[in-house]
Amino acid sequence: MNTHRGNVPGLMIRQELQQADRALDAARQAGKDQSCPAEFKAAEAARDKAYDVFRACHTEEGVALANEATAKAQALCPPQAAKVVPPPVAPPAPKPAPVAPAPAPAPTDALSITPASIVKGESATLAWNSQNATRCQILPGIGAVETSGSLQITPAEATRYELSCSGAGGSAVSTANVAVTQPAPVVVAPPPKLCSPTVVDVQFDTNKSDVKPKYHDELKKLADFLAEFPKAHGVIEGHTDSVGDKASNMKLSQRRADSVRSYLIKNFGVAPERLQAKGYGPTKPRATNKTAEGKAQNRRIEANFICE
Repeated sequence: MNTHRGNVPGLMIRQELQQADRALDAARQAGKDQSCPAEFKAAEAARDKAYDVFRACHTEEGVALANEATAKAQALCPPQAAKVVPPPVAPPAPKPAPVAPAPAPAPTDALSITPASIVKGESATLAWNSQNATRCQILPGIGAVETSGSLQITPAEATRYELSCSGAGGSAVSTANVAVTQPAPVVVAPPPKLCSPTVVDVQFDTNKSDVKPKYHDELKKLADFLAEFPKAHGVIEGHTDSVGDKASNMKLSQRRADSVRSYLIKNFGVAPERLQAKGYGPTKPRATNKTAEGKAQNRRIEANFICE
């Protein structure tokens, strides 16, 4: 029977259109117009179009569209397969917090120098020790050492030594100073200066011992020397050639030595204790007595002094 839905004229209408109506009514009653509104409207639009086509006397086309609308209405919001919710998985028990190892103890060290002050060239003892250390070194100039010990040092100048030790717990540093003083200068008394024998050009008349005035300047040179070296002391030596007998020459050389000594004491104020006189006669010739020149060299006065 015609329900006049869609304004279709006549008393009778094809059942396919009414089936589309019933399918949509059933979907509405099931709340599918709310649960899947877009699909519901599409099915409803398909049903309305079926009516429009059927009313335009396109009977078979309208019926096909009505069947399509019925299929859409019946397929609305297909039931979803029930989701299987897995049972909750209990979280694993928390692992116990790791226990941090105790920190390694910090190293300590100590350095000392005995004595703390030395004279250059002397030695001192460098001693050290450490705790909780595995490596140590001493600077300057020593390098790696055992973690404790001692050694002798002879620094040339004042030096600051540094001991550094390290271990698992860190590092430590110690220092020590040694002073170095210069040794006092050693005053060495010069050895007595032995003056070279000096031949004094003083000649005498034959068998005479008087000092002639022309030799005064020569003796002044000897006096000046004695004044330059006030501690000098020595011997005025008289010598002769070999002419005549030895005994006479020995006496003659002694008189001549005595004469020169006396002249120096009297005229230049030389202290008597600084001068001795000794005659050697012909016993110490400087040259041959076979020539006149040699004999002249042997008739001489010599002065031998120790200069202090």
